[in-house]
Amino acid sequence: MTLMGVDSVMLNKKNLFIIIFILLASIVGVSFAFNSRKNQQHLNPEKVIKEVRTYFMNVVGSYILNETIHYNHGDKVLVVYQGGITTQHNGNITYYDFFADASTGEIIDIIECTK
Repeated sequence: MTLMGVDSVMLNKKNLFIIIFILLASIVGVSFAFNSRKNQQHLNPEKVIKEVRTYFMNVVGSYILNETIHYNHGDKVLVVYQGGITTQHNGNITYYDFFADASTGEIIDIIECTK
């Protein structure tokens, strides 16, 4: 009878180890999936710049940073893409900086750069 009691205790320790291992692996997996999902919530910056270019006429150049930045807009701090547009009108070249919401693509701010 004591041998059977020892076997069941060993089996319980083994089961406990397996349960703890599965639990830890699940936590790591969920954490990784959450972080991956969080990073995928941003729009493709190429799609954002393509949309922004449609707001301007006579665009001769543009760029967008592929990394998001934090931008203070009023009392909010937003995650945005920063970029620039160059236009030409009647021989005059004008430069603009813009900030677009990384999640929605909405233009947050457009600033005309002065020389």
